[in-house]
Amino acid sequence: MKINKVLLTVFSLFMAFAANAQKQEECEKKFESYEALVLDRDYDDAVPLLKNLIKECPKYSADIYLYGEEIYKIKAESSRNPEDKQANIDTLLTLYADYEKNFPGNGSVVRKAMLMKEHKLADDDEVFKMLDNFYTSSKNKFTDYDALQEYFMLYLKRYEAGDKNITGTDFIEKYTGIAAQVTYARNTFIAQKAALEGRQQQEPLTRREKQFLKNADNYIDALSAVHQNIDKLSSNYVSCESLAEYYSSRFEEHKEDAAWLESVASVLYENKCYREDILYKTAVASYKNNRTVATAFRAGDVALKKTKKEEAIGYFEDAVALETSPSRKAGLYMHIAGIYRNADKAEAKKYALMAASANAKSGEPYLFLAEMYSSVGNRDCGLNDFQQKALLFKAIDMANKAAAAEPKYKPTAQALVKQYSERLPNKDEAKAAGYKKGDEVQYGCWINETVKLPKL
Repeated sequence: MKINKVLLTVFSLFMAFAANAQKQEECEKKFESYEALVLDRDYDDAVPLLKNLIKECPKYSADIYLYGEEIYKIKAESSRNPEDKQANIDTLLTLYADYEKNFPGNGSVVRKAMLMKEHKLADDDEVFKMLDNFYTSSKNKFTDYDALQEYFMLYLKRYEAGDKNITGTDFIEKYTGIAAQVTYARNTFIAQKAALEGRQQQEPLTRREKQFLKNADNYIDALSAVHQNIDKLSSNYVSCESLAEYYSSRFEEHKEDAAWLESVASVLYENKCYREDILYKTAVASYKNNRTVATAFRAGDVALKKTKKEEAIGYFEDAVALETSPSRKAGLYMHIAGIYRNADKAEAKKYALMAASANAKSGEPYLFLAEMYSSVGNRDCGLNDFQQKALLFKAIDMANKAAAAEPKYKPTAQALVKQYSERLPNKDEAKAAGYKKGDEVQYGCWINETVKLPKL
């Protein structure tokens, strides 16, 4: 008897498994037909399959709903009359509800809120509540730049209207939280872009992945713009002192939170709170938690403003090491060269040459060196009058190299060459100094160059 029960149970499980496998196979076939119609933009024929998939295979794939969103957005935009447009919008709202039901926390709530806002189907309070609930419950999915900006704008509107439930501290907290969320979203897209770029070298990407990669830079730039915008709008209601007080009290609990650190450092940096110690702490911690060119450069700039020059140079050099673009790498080297320009000319020259080496198409390093050579005074390296003038041959050489490397500098280079040529030593001055054509003038000190005299 017991054996029969066991056999019956095993048979029932087998039948259930077989039925489920058959169901999955049917769903797969339906979805493939549906997807093919959407990709061919045969939206009218795709609609019945969409409805059937939602009814029979609601959890088969999130793409059911994403393709459905594409269908009804286009149908709403191309509607010939207001009634048809509203019908398509209503269907899209229902689709978002089904999507959320079968794939909770996917972000459709945000898109639904923005659609209702756009078509005036909900007031500001209702839209804010929808966005706020999603922000509270599903932060890791809240990455829509339009929605993040709208969320902040609605909160700001309440604060400006004098909502008694929002204190100054509450405003800073919300401002910081949304700014951190924008940073999180931006970093997420940057990571996804990098991952897809690496994977596409090994295997083909899906249509949706290709589309994301195509738009990734736009998403990243848009999120940067949102961050700048909310920083600017908030600056009317916060001060460096209030921000510093608030952030300092919360630093310990967030010191491992990369998004919070990045956001706070950005907020303080954009508000020019350079004197606040918390900016230095968060900028450095942000870099240590998330080593990027941007975080390294900011840590360096903040350290420099704190007169921590050697530490700053270290961060700038880290930024150079992380940078992959030759032009931006050269720009970072030039930034370091500029820091050393008046303090340590040997180091300034070294970094200018490194910039020239990093990007052969950059004329800036050569113009920088031309200026250094042409401005040498008698207090520099103990040069006499003739040696100072002879060094202008080197300055002329650098100006010509700038024009050759980057043609846009040709007019500048020509003007400099003319200016330097008027100050060159003449034959009598060379003779008085004991030099003639073909002789070499040796320079030590930071200059460390040799100039061969041409015909004077």
